[in-house]
Amino acid sequence: MAFEKLNATQLCSWAPPLPQRAFSIQSAGVTSDGINLGAVAVNGQRYGYLLVNTSQWAVSSLQLVPPVNTGDRFQLCTAVSGSTFPLVPAYTSGEALPPSQVPGSNATSVSTAYAPDLFNVAGMFPGDYEVKDPALCTVVAVRQNTAGTWYVYYSPYNPAVSITANKDGMVTVPELSRPRWLGQVGHVAHLNYSYSIPGGPDQLTCLLQVPPDFRTDALDPGRVITAHRGGSCIWEGILTEPQPQVTGWSLTANGCGTYGTNFGAWWEEDAPGSWSVDGPVNLAIGRGLRWKNLGQNNPVGAYLGPVQNPGSMTVTDFLNLVCTGGALSWQLVQPPSAASFPPGPWVIDVFNLPTDTSGCQELTDPNSILASQLYTFNRWERTDLCSTLPRRSPDLFIVNTSPVGRTVTADVNTVIVYYQVTADTTATSTDAAVAATYNTTFADIPASVARHGRLEYYLDVSSAGVMTQAQAAQIGQNVLSKYVRANFSGTFTVQPGQLLNVGGFPVDLGCNWGGYIARVQVQNYAAGGEVALIPMTFQIGQYEYDDDTQTAKITPYQNARTDIASVIAQLYPGKFA
Repeated sequence: MAFEKLNATQLCSWAPPLPQRAFSIQSAGVTSDGINLGAVAVNGQRYGYLLVNTSQWAVSSLQLVPPVNTGDRFQLCTAVSGSTFPLVPAYTSGEALPPSQVPGSNATSVSTAYAPDLFNVAGMFPGDYEVKDPALCTVVAVRQNTAGTWYVYYSPYNPAVSITANKDGMVTVPELSRPRWLGQVGHVAHLNYSYSIPGGPDQLTCLLQVPPDFRTDALDPGRVITAHRGGSCIWEGILTEPQPQVTGWSLTANGCGTYGTNFGAWWEEDAPGSWSVDGPVNLAIGRGLRWKNLGQNNPVGAYLGPVQNPGSMTVTDFLNLVCTGGALSWQLVQPPSAASFPPGPWVIDVFNLPTDTSGCQELTDPNSILASQLYTFNRWERTDLCSTLPRRSPDLFIVNTSPVGRTVTADVNTVIVYYQVTADTTATSTDAAVAATYNTTFADIPASVARHGRLEYYLDVSSAGVMTQAQAAQIGQNVLSKYVRANFSGTFTVQPGQLLNVGGFPVDLGCNWGGYIARVQVQNYAAGGEVALIPMTFQIGQYEYDDDTQTAKITPYQNARTDIASVIAQLYPGKFA
């Protein structure tokens, strides 16, 4: 590896993994001295081999492309019921099958739209087959036998695991392969990478200082770039086309938080529950989206209407839609396997935005904002310095050396709600028509009204149909509970030693902190004007690290909750004005 400065972030370039694949095993055995492959593997152990059925993979244009490559890993599986391992490429509804293989079809020609590398592995687990041997086997060689079968040689071979022809199969485990450390290719300079909410790892740029007439496969577009500090992967993204410069190659990578823009939010119309928070994401993962989903279980506030056409929007747009209605957001978090090599995929997380962040000192439990629940105090306490609200404790402390003021878009603490009391009644032969009736009600934050005066906003919900006064007032309370009065538009620049953990110890600025809750520890300007004096706390919306200067820029989470009209549009899309 080239000599780099102390504590520098190291970059590694990987060949991207293929989607997960599954193949039925026709026969199996162990290598012998007379075989054309080296007969002995590591530590004197022979290689095992499988003859796999790849007829679904063997299309005329891809007939010579191996179904697996050297270095791929797989598990041995077996059919749960019956004596045949399921051969189900693409998806069960048959859209990506050749016409001759679509159930009920009499066509014989091969469809040009057939995608042979798509296998509904995620959809088949655990109903059609299960893991027979949890050990991961590594492919050491492949050899084509016929147009529809390939020999796969693997290690380690376990003679205690017996394989039943046609009932057992191999299922690949998608992993990064063929790593190339960029520090071995040349010096890496001007490295800068960032994280954002929603999303996660966002953008990476650097300059690889090699002659511009030098090219290596490590710079190919589509390669996966991972950034490492210590023993962990702290950033991941896909390399775009590099640009030659006089001093080397300028590299740009789109972080794994943007992977969702490359995949459509496809879901199976004939599969119950497929249109859900997890459905389109899991299906995209099955098609090669390098994320890991542990299951979101439709969190409270998730918005799933109106139902979209399968694949008509990207996975990123789908997740943004899911988070539309209930103060939710999403991000990719560092996986537990970040310290492994190759590192595992980042984990998708849909989460509730913490209350009392973004500089707002007036929010509490979004389900209730009554004054009696907002603040409690006795006669000997100063009301302007008192707050007993449950608050999200900070993850980090920022040692601030320059003033950063808050931004107030519109100070609203009262909503006038106009609603429908009774509906229109059409005329009949005996009764005259009766027009609908309407009324108004109020929702407010008494503590804020007492401090700032009444600041009203009008909301017309009459188009939603007949409702009670309590229901209309609750809509106003919901809006106020999500509305953020004050936010921060400035950026905090921190140097080593100015970002501390809860124990007061400086953290490594090169690691990711997007989405964490930060509290400003030192303020050098007068604070006031709020219902209660609470330390400046916000959620980190964007985090950018400069490896050359060893400094980071922290931008507080900016969101539509600072604009009350946008809050209404998010809570009740297309319903109220």
